[in-house]
Amino acid sequence: MSFLRPEYLNLGWALLAMAAWCCYALYALRKAREQMGGALDSLVSRPSSLLRRGIQMALGLGVIGCLILALARPQTNQGRLVPQLRQIDAVILLDTSPSMRAQDIQPSRLFRATEVIATFVQKKLAGDRIGLISFANNALVLSYLTGDPKNLLFYTDYLRDQSALQYGTNIGGAMKSAMALLSRQAEIEPAMQQHKKVLILLSDGEDHGEELKAELRELVERRIPAYCIGIGSREGSLIPLGERNGQTQYLTGANGQPIPTTFDESTLQDVAERSGGRYYRARTGMEMDQAFNDIFVRAREITGYRRENESRERYGELLAAALILFLIRVVI
Repeated sequence: MSFLRPEYLNLGWALLAMAAWCCYALYALRKAREQMGGALDSLVSRPSSLLRRGIQMALGLGVIGCLILALARPQTNQGRLVPQLRQIDAVILLDTSPSMRAQDIQPSRLFRATEVIATFVQKKLAGDRIGLISFANNALVLSYLTGDPKNLLFYTDYLRDQSALQYGTNIGGAMKSAMALLSRQAEIEPAMQQHKKVLILLSDGEDHGEELKAELRELVERRIPAYCIGIGSREGSLIPLGERNGQTQYLTGANGQPIPTTFDESTLQDVAERSGGRYYRARTGMEMDQAFNDIFVRAREITGYRRENESRERYGELLAAALILFLIRVVI
């Protein structure tokens, strides 16, 4: 135990002096009783025994002692082990192809995905960094690895309001851009080699590119896990392209009929399994929040522990003890 204001402990000498005075007073009272005998009892309406007087004095000294200790601000120090977490560098690959505009997840698959990303980056650990790549047939690096949530929020807002359409879904091309981003940033920041690197892929799983197999092999060789989130309901939905004359226009096929979305889980499952990541299915949108939280828990690695001392104030307990002793003294 330690004291924040140890100078107040010097008041203990005064307490010892008071204790000595109490002892002398009790001794003098006993002598007086012996000399006066029963005559003393006739002088007071409620005679007090030496034992009662002694208990009252002891309780009073206890009250003062507790107050002195409380003034000295006693503290107990408790040691605890704090885990040292390995920093995570995550690159988010967000599918922005027309099928992500489907509204089977309200208000749309893409809108909901950007909402989840925006919410997560605002509560991530301070040391973690996130990059953002949007992709359809071609991939676009929107943000290199950054720990600044505002930078990422700017691009999620941009994607949410984007009206231009780019057809196709080239997951392999997006992974190639992510690998290039990590390699380029590692050349600039050699220290990031110590960071844990992960990819987070959000898509409806319909891959139309030819680069996926090669990029997946590189992902496995570099031991970078890919966590895949499949977005879309089981039933699928039509793909809105915009409005004309107040009516929603949908993507149509060669026969002029609207084309419903399909869902290919096998691609995302294969990418997640082979890379050492995990596959998540988001049918309503709520699962995406849970997926992001789970991804960063699973990817997190503990590199060691640091011991920290935690001080706890104890003066409140002493004040409570002083009050209890005072009340007992009043009752006796």
